[in-house]
Amino acid sequence: MGSLFNARRLAKILFPVQERKETNQNASAGPDAGKAAPPEQEATDELSVQLADALFEAAQHRVANEEEGHPYAGIVLSAPKYVKEPDRPPQMDALMRRSLPDKFYRWRAKNDSYCLSVRASKYALELYIIPTEEIPFLSFAEYDNRLQVKLELLRTKHGLVWCKDNHRIRTEEILQLLDTCLRQVVSKSAAQQKSPAGKPSEPNTLSSRSKGFEKVDVDRLTLQMQNLAYRLVSQQEELKKQISRELHDSIIADMLMLKRHMSGDKPLSNEEVIETLDEIVEKLRDICNDYSPRNLQDWGLRVSIEGLLERVEERSGIRCTLECNAELPVVPDIVQLHVFRIVQEALNNAEKYSQASEVIVKIDHLENASLAISIKDNGCGFDVAEVPDRRGEGGGMGMTSMQQRAEIIRSLYPTTLSVTSTTGEGSEVKLTLKLK
Repeated sequence: MGSLFNARRLAKILFPVQERKETNQNASAGPDAGKAAPPEQEATDELSVQLADALFEAAQHRVANEEEGHPYAGIVLSAPKYVKEPDRPPQMDALMRRSLPDKFYRWRAKNDSYCLSVRASKYALELYIIPTEEIPFLSFAEYDNRLQVKLELLRTKHGLVWCKDNHRIRTEEILQLLDTCLRQVVSKSAAQQKSPAGKPSEPNTLSSRSKGFEKVDVDRLTLQMQNLAYRLVSQQEELKKQISRELHDSIIADMLMLKRHMSGDKPLSNEEVIETLDEIVEKLRDICNDYSPRNLQDWGLRVSIEGLLERVEERSGIRCTLECNAELPVVPDIVQLHVFRIVQEALNNAEKYSQASEVIVKIDHLENASLAISIKDNGCGFDVAEVPDRRGEGGGMGMTSMQQRAEIIRSLYPTTLSVTSTTGEGSEVKLTLKLK
């Protein structure tokens, strides 16, 4: 290694000097010893940032001063900065059993496979090791069993002190921890390259199967569960908002109008009241069919899609056509529901964004026991590569929802879902299920 790292600045940050008066007051307050500094201590943010910067300088020195083939080969550092957390619904904090700030001060040391993620916040500095591919998830990838080191800014009789496990940490200790984490990033990457996760070396023995199960990436499964929970909560919130909007804009508006007419100078006749109530009932029936299609269970997929097309045509004026000349195969109810929802969302997109005058839904039962469904419009089209989910990231009800439903169907049948579009030439959504 080259010249030694100058640790004076790091030592001063680990044991920040307090004013004598404040130190004496803290020392006399026995019950407060060992507790995190109070929220009014604004300097804690600056101290966390300073410690993160000092550790980044130490990591830079270690990576830059090793010879070729050194323990930190392949590690790339990203400079510290404030990084905004991804948006999430309020329920997510309860689901994760913790509340996260809107942003963290972060830096990273990563190679192609793993990453040391260092984040600073009030009273704390945490070091995680996560797969490099999960960096965009930020805190959703940094959960407890990936935490390597946690330092806390505690109030002691000597003032504010950086501690690990309620014990003051010294300069040489934190540098050793940093070295350990950097080496783990390299060693985990090397182990992954030599032995792919979940691949047993002795396929014909019970012990080899156990080894294979031990290699399953539990962290990855946990992250997938957290992301799935996040999407479910987001979808629930979006669904509640949509139902609320539709009830407010149609049913409540009609009821208020009926109330005004009945209390006016010229009250409505019984026939007029019955006609208005029939319209309200019809709107409620349409809303119920959209969110829980009863015809799907009673009459099947074809009849339900026909009813859906009739409602879209009546509502939007778009000419809607169903082409289905074959007897549809019997599939599980859950598959029927998700196929219906995919068709429904494709029609919603055509109605809201395509400016189309015609939509054709075509259903074919192919000779190779495949069910093929296409939804094609003659609208303005769009660039598929540049258009994200139109209702937001991480679990909206548009493109992402269709992909998620196709994934659920794929658990029962081989399934493909594609969206093709050309600007000015319309769009087409294709769903194919191979039933055997």
